[in-house]
Amino acid sequence: MKKIKILGAGLSGLSAAINLAKAGYSVDIFDSNSDSGARFHGDLQGLENWSEKIDVLSDLKKMNIAINFDCDPFDEFFGIKGKTKTSFKFEQPIFYLVKRGSVTRSIDQGLKKQALELGVSIKYNRTIPREEADIVATGPITKAIGGAVKGIIFETTHPDIAIGIAENKVANGGYAYLLITKGYGCMCTAVCGNLEKMNDYFTEAKKTLTELVPFDIKNPKNVGGVGCFSFNNKFRTEKSLFVGEAAGLQDLLFGFGMRYAIISGYMAAQSIIKNQNYEKNAEKYFSKKRKAGIVNRYLWEKILSSRPYLLFFSRFLSKKYLYSFYNFNLIQKMLYPFALRHTKKRHSFIDS
Repeated sequence: MKKIKILGAGLSGLSAAINLAKAGYSVDIFDSNSDSGARFHGDLQGLENWSEKIDVLSDLKKMNIAINFDCDPFDEFFGIKGKTKTSFKFEQPIFYLVKRGSVTRSIDQGLKKQALELGVSIKYNRTIPREEADIVATGPITKAIGGAVKGIIFETTHPDIAIGIAENKVANGGYAYLLITKGYGCMCTAVCGNLEKMNDYFTEAKKTLTELVPFDIKNPKNVGGVGCFSFNNKFRTEKSLFVGEAAGLQDLLFGFGMRYAIISGYMAAQSIIKNQNYEKNAEKYFSKKRKAGIVNRYLWEKILSSRPYLLFFSRFLSKKYLYSFYNFNLIQKMLYPFALRHTKKRHSFIDS
């Protein structure tokens, strides 16, 4: 078995490396950054638990990923529109909060440790030409960046809570959020377009959140990042397989992408191990989710972020309902042509 070269030591690259190493392959990873997760700084992010029927932690174990990182379950979050605070309660965790970056107990460092223990060689501050890589996992596509996050992490005595605000004054086309778990907080605004006004959006988000939910902030540190979106995912060019954000895999509605990244890395590894067609398998799996995301973004911008719908969804929302709307159901199939036309016109930054 030949040595496999992976470009990028993020979640998708590490996921591929772990599975290849477990199958007996020799794996070298090259990353231009100084460490895994270097583009993050301790942010709290949600590992979503609705796009598949299987719980995401069970799914990770099936993909040979151990849970050696902080991973806190949340079965409730609050949505705020105007002065209305709506509770969304689920029977099972709707997401798990994880830390991102080079910090202790982050998901990035957890997967790095697993890869190293399997004998994977990770060469930081080094790179190779893309055409020499068997797997490309280099993160966001520069020309497709249209979403960004700005905020702070901090220490607090406030109890665990998850809150989202869907108003353009705090997050153009996106949402602001407050996440607190075990005395560790993260408050950010995530916007879609108008990135030059990020500071103004975060200032307004911070003002709104601290008024609605009084909480103490100790030792704040700045965090932030970018996201990319694509209408047509690129999974292969000649010998190189593309995974994660390098393949344009990101949820267009809320920007969730960690689960997609790990799954794509696993699929790329399996295609090498079992001599399968990765491009065909990945397109089959992710195409429905990409189309569903386009329709969901269309619905969000048209009606779903309004107050009456938030109240309506709080009564009827379930994991089963979310699963349906992340896997291209019948309603989405009917709306897709209109949603695609609307989204391409409104969001010219999206890679096509």
